[in-house]
This record gives sequence, structure tokens and C-alpha cells, in this order.
Amino acid sequence: MNADKDAYAWVVDAGHFLAVHAHWLLLLLPVGLALHRWRQQLLRPTFAALLAIALGSIACNLIGEVWDRPRPVELGLGHQHLESGFGPSFPSSHATVYAALAFSFLLAANCRAVGCVLLVLAGLVSLARVVVGVHYPLDIAAGMAIGGLAAVAAHSLIAWLWKRIHLHPGPR
Repeated sequence: MNADKDAYAWVVDAGHFLAVHAHWLLLLLPVGLALHRWRQQLLRPTFAALLAIALGSIACNLIGEVWDRPRPVELGLGHQHLESGFGPSFPSSHATVYAALAFSFLLAANCRAVGCVLLVLAGLVSLARVVVGVHYPLDIAAGMAIGGLAAVAAHSLIAWLWKRIHLHPGPR
């Protein structure tokens, strides 16, 4: 799936843009929505997204410490179109973070359309990371799964906290 050295320039350029700069698109969508139509209903998915990103990032770092899988270029596989560090390839932290963000909004009933857009962008960024040669497809799949699980955990934790706060509002 990696673009070889003779790939069309537009494929490599698009992959490079998505792999390096698309996080701004992913951040601008929820921020733009919040600024345009700030509503109370955006608070929970936004907090869930922040918590899911943190949980997913911690999981990625722990897995990377245990399983230090080399990146494709380190094994002489494919052609690298993007300079990248030689940290662990598995799982993809980019895919994890983007999936955590997308699934956090998908899991909120009133934000599913935003979640769908974010998931498409997360998929494009993840595919671009393979195209430019810094990840294997399995790295991406694992990162997406970890991000999704982190979003479920974050939503569950926030729901549990919300319930406890409303059942025990504190001293009056």
C-alpha cells in the first residue's frame, strides 16, 4: 500500500499533507462547530474526546514500550516519503488519537454527523500514514481500535461520574 518512489507526485503530496497537517482539520471541525453553535450538548463529547485521547495515548505508549516494532523503512520495506522518527511503528499513535476523537463524537447521539465526518478524516489521515511509508496497515487498524476503545472507556467513565454527581450533589 506504500507509494513507491515512482508514484504520482499528487498521491505523495496528498499523503504528505494528510499525514502531517490534517490534524488541524480534525481540530478545526469541533472547535468551529463549538464557536458557531456552542451548546451544552457539546460539552460531554468534547470532554470525552479529551479523556479518550489521553487514555489512547497512554495505551499506545505502553504497547510501544513492550512491543518495539520497527517502522517499514527500518526494515528496508517500501519507500519513505516522510521523514519520521524511529520510534515504535505499532500501534499508530496518529490513528489512535484521531479515532478517539471521532468515536467520542460518534458515541454522542446529538453529534453523530460530526463524528462521521471526523471518522472519514481519521481514515484518510491513517491511510496517508501508510502511503508515505511510516506505518503498516496493521499499525493503523490497531490504532483505530485502541482509539475506539478509549472513546468507549471515556464515555463510560464520564457517564458514571455524571450519575454520581447527580445522585450525590453534595452539601447544601
